[in-house]
Amino acid sequence: MRLSESHSLPVPLDVAWTALNDVAILRRALPGCESLVQIATDEFVADVAVPLGLTTSHLTVYIHRRDIAAPHRCTLHFEARTDRTGGTGSAALNLVPAGAAATALQADITVDIEGAIGVLGAPLIELAAHEMTRQFFEGLRALAGARHARARMS
Repeated sequence: MRLSESHSLPVPLDVAWTALNDVAILRRALPGCESLVQIATDEFVADVAVPLGLTTSHLTVYIHRRDIAAPHRCTLHFEARTDRTGGTGSAALNLVPAGAAATALQADITVDIEGAIGVLGAPLIELAAHEMTRQFFEGLRALAGARHARARMS
C-alpha cells in the first residue's frame, strides 16, 4: 500500500523539524499510541492500538530514522509484529519552507503487511492507514502550532 500526503504546518521550518523529532509531540499526535520510547539516537519503539473494523490490533512498532538531512528530510523505516502478523514500511518525510511562518510537509509512505491479515484485511488496513495518517498530521499541526505560539509569548 502506498500513501502520499502533503500538509501545511503553521510553523517555520526549524520549528516543524523540532516537532518531528520531539517524542512527546509524536506520542500525542500518533493515533492509538500507548507508548513511544527513544531507545537510541535514531531508534524508537512504540506500542500502538490500530482499529481494524470491529477489532483493535495492538502492535509493537520498531522505528529507525535514516537518510537525515536536517531540517529538510528524513526517512522512517518501521517494522511491526504481533503474534498473528507483521509488516514493514517506510515514510519519506520532506519539509519545505512555505513562507516565513509555515512549512509544507510531504510524506510518501509505503506499508507491506504479511500474513492472512495483510491479504484478507487489506481494505480495512488501507482505511485505517488513511485515517491514522490524517489524524497524525492534524495532531502534529495543532501541537507544533501550540508549542510555537507559547514560545513566541514567552
